[in-house]
Amino acid sequence: MQPIIRLSCRRAGFPSLSILCSDWPEYMSNIERSFMDEIDCRFPYEDWDRCTGLVDRGIAISPNAAFGVLHEICRPGRGVPVSADRLMQLLEYWRSHFAHPAAHMLVEVAASMIHSRDLPVEDVIAKMRILAQYPRLHAALSILYFSCDDTEGSLEPIDAEIRKEWSALPDST
Repeated sequence: MQPIIRLSCRRAGFPSLSILCSDWPEYMSNIERSFMDEIDCRFPYEDWDRCTGLVDRGIAISPNAAFGVLHEICRPGRGVPVSADRLMQLLEYWRSHFAHPAAHMLVEVAASMIHSRDLPVEDVIAKMRILAQYPRLHAALSILYFSCDDTEGSLEPIDAEIRKEWSALPDST
């Protein structure tokens, strides 16, 4: 079944990180689901201590939750008054506190997004293939998906293929 994307506070026509809770992947823990819903379009950019606390919590929950925080950093909601400087400060905090093989690649992507620079579709496809090696990082995959202007729909089948492969993996819990 195709997940239902919930339109939200993101730029007009672009969905938020969350999909309806009933359609989160079955293997995602309730703690991770609750955290993702908590931060989705509700990130407290103006409160440094709360922001860094959420970064730390996301990292403690799971790599996917950590990338969920990164998603909020590089894709603030439509009309949210937050400067690129603040987002870059948060990105640096996130980078300096989270160790993962895909983190460096996603930090570069996030920085481009913060500065409103679309990546070439071909580069994003290559990065998606690399990310596919790290199962169930749906938030990271979402960051890549929104990092370019894919007018031809080239990312759709690749995104779907990766998500299908991840869903077919045995439950690791």
